[in-house]
Amino acid sequence: MDITYRKAVADDAEAISKLIIESQREFCFHEYTGEGRKLMQELCSVPAISGYINRGDVYFVAEGEGEVVGVAGVRDSEHLSHNFVASAWHRRGISNRLWQLTREACLARGNPGRFSLNASTFAIPVYERWGFTVTGPKSFEHGLAFTPMEMSKSLLETD
Repeated sequence: MDITYRKAVADDAEAISKLIIESQREFCFHEYTGEGRKLMQELCSVPAISGYINRGDVYFVAEGEGEVVGVAGVRDSEHLSHNFVASAWHRRGISNRLWQLTREACLARGNPGRFSLNASTFAIPVYERWGFTVTGPKSFEHGLAFTPMEMSKSLLETD
């Protein structure tokens, strides 16, 4: 099965929103309160995703069998805010490739090599393999559970 990668456009917002919300339900919602689930659905709604893309956040999608099967998005060229792959497409390197594409685009925009993210418990091992380190304890805000992580330029230079 061929997988293609490309920069996301606002017309992808519906497919991206669906993918993120389905992934959140499968892997993250059990750690959120009702307030957190509602907030996450608002933050990942079609209008919200379209807005992120239109304001210039860096988003790439992976397509397989004619549909969006993965997405990565970076806010302000430094905060990895979305990184999701449909569960049927896990373990194919899709998330890693999406991260490479978004990271390269952010570095080209002037990011000096520092990235941050708020990881779900499920995703921490993936981010650690990429060189991110936990920078604080698991936190709960607005009903959402996450662990803050960062990557610095010195880690990027070892790629």
